[in-house]
Amino acid sequence: MNTKQGRTGLRVTALLATLPIGMAAQLVATTPAAAVSGLIRTTHVSTATDSQSPKTRAAECPSGMRVIGGGARVSGPAAGSIRLSHLQPVSGSGQTDRYEVWADEPPGGISGNWALEGYAICAPATSVPGYTIVAQGSGYSSVSPRSTAAGCPSGQRVIGSGASLAGGGFGSVGLQMSRASGPLDVARAAAAEDGAYSGNWQVTTYAICANPVGAAAEGSVQTGVSSASHVCSGTEQVHSVGGATGAGSAGQTFLNSLYMDADLGAVRLSLTGVPSDGLAIQAICA
Repeated sequence: MNTKQGRTGLRVTALLATLPIGMAAQLVATTPAAAVSGLIRTTHVSTATDSQSPKTRAAECPSGMRVIGGGARVSGPAAGSIRLSHLQPVSGSGQTDRYEVWADEPPGGISGNWALEGYAICAPATSVPGYTIVAQGSGYSSVSPRSTAAGCPSGQRVIGSGASLAGGGFGSVGLQMSRASGPLDVARAAAAEDGAYSGNWQVTTYAICANPVGAAAEGSVQTGVSSASHVCSGTEQVHSVGGATGAGSAGQTFLNSLYMDADLGAVRLSLTGVPSDGLAIQAICA
């Protein structure tokens, strides 16, 4: 296995060469200063383990806290075939901050059973001054694969990210990327069709932005594998999790699980297959 990892100089070269945004760029991490204090992980407990598709979860933050990241884990006998379609942070006046996740079976369904669990990383509102979520959609078409990026307002940095699909039928399109750039100035998302699909669809990326808090992008690029993990440096904590994949020898591969450990020390990624050009896993740590 060929692995490159570290806090600076993380380069994704051939990975997702068909996607025009971001995957052939240097991921240069910033220097950490002070982390966001008071982070917690909340969980929306697993769905039933059955063949229902799609499945959804929404992990909520306590009152007075903001969602700064999140993730999803698929489990069960048929887990390896399931693709994620929503990793969406939600925040706004009059509603509870939350991280919504959706997952689908491939086109035509599968015979096995599976379950979905959702997570949110929450921070006290006072710890993330300037907090806002910026969304950017790709527009609707049948072009595949497709990507998009959302930038933070001037003077702010990405502290978390997300991605979602609209259209595309259930399972006919899956997420392939949801992560921040190395300098933490934009968030990126990408998706692809699973085989031929004639309908129109859109991928949206979400940049969770705040005044700089000293977070940095860490991670690795790995080849020949369908899963990976990354541990934040020293005693730092995960603020958000990201990942990316692309085409494999038997077709497109998709994000299957992307989540953080309960102690916010590590992140984990699994895919629906082994991508030909490798996978990328990312943690925003501070």
